[in-house]
Amino acid sequence: MGSTRTAWHVLLVALLNQRGSRGFEVRSEVPLSNEPLRADYLLLRRSAGPSEPAGTLKKLWDLLPRDTIVEFKSIGRPYRRRNLDRLCSYLHLYCADEPERIERRSDLCGVLLVPSRTRSLDADVAELGLEWGDLGGGYWRLEGGAFTLLVVEIDAAAEAEDDDLLRLFGHGEARTVEARRWLSQQLGAEEIAMEIHELEGFDEIVRKLLATLPPERVLSAYAPEQRVAGLPPEQRVAGLPPEQVLLALPNDVLRALSDTYLDTLSAETRAAIRARIGR
Repeated sequence: MGSTRTAWHVLLVALLNQRGSRGFEVRSEVPLSNEPLRADYLLLRRSAGPSEPAGTLKKLWDLLPRDTIVEFKSIGRPYRRRNLDRLCSYLHLYCADEPERIERRSDLCGVLLVPSRTRSLDADVAELGLEWGDLGGGYWRLEGGAFTLLVVEIDAAAEAEDDDLLRLFGHGEARTVEARRWLSQQLGAEEIAMEIHELEGFDEIVRKLLATLPPERVLSAYAPEQRVAGLPPEQRVAGLPPEQVLLALPNDVLRALSDTYLDTLSAETRAAIRARIGR
């Protein structure tokens, strides 16, 4: 697993191929992951002692040691089986490669951010022989591993801390103007917009933003024909009173209506129809 390959590595694979068991295939220099070994985030503590007050994930920061590797699972790309193993592998690799920073294993921690606990996460925790320790407010410590492992359920933490911006990252919907303004500002920031507009999950972010706006404000940005484009006819007129449905009909159909039927309609509807068909 070392990064330096020596002549002895070449000789050993030759020995294994020539004199090893015929019941095994021997491969060398094999990539062990289809994805690059790249953690989502690395948090480096600037100073010892209590953390400065935070505006989000308020309970998390004082739980963290010197260095912390964070993996985030979103609504669009949720937790998958053995993602926890991947986080553990990052911790072991980082510990091995940073001996000057990580003097003790307690100097390093792993954090898994998920919208909520899932059966696949529970199954992985059980397989690894870990146990859940409830820290309250959506925060958990997984006991029994080589490193401290924390799990944060975004939905629960956002409710416990009444963090409307954090709600955006879970299943919840933002409730305040502050959250809507913040999300709009991020999408409007040139350096962020250039980075994320083609990434997986961008449409989901846009839907979150639209969900914070009143429907009439969203619809006002579109012409009438754009609002109903793609809808089947029955959905275009759904919820309209019968007389208003008549007004949605083309003029050729209205001309086929008898005067006797028109006389049964309200004066306003009858006048509108007669004005369109010329009788």
